[in-house]
Amino acid sequence: MADPVPAGSDVSSGTYSCTSCGYDLEVASTKHLPPCPKCGNGAYNTVTGGDSASDPYPESKTQQSTNA
Repeated sequence: MADPVPAGSDVSSGTYSCTSCGYDLEVASTKHLPPCPKCGNGAYNTVTGGDSASDPYPESKTQQSTNA
C-alpha cells in the first residue's frame, strides 16, 4: 500500500490520518477512502488496521491474499 494512501484507494478496516490536517478517519470495512471530510485533502497515513506497519494480525492479511 502506498504511503501516504491516496483518497479513492481500497483499504482495509482501520484508522487513517489526513496528511494535511491530522483528521483521523475510521473505516469499519474495506472501502474507498473519501477526501478528508475536514479539509478536503486527498491523502492519508495509515495509523492502525490491515494496511498499518504495526498490524497486530499480519497472518490474517496473508491468508486473505492467498485465499482471494
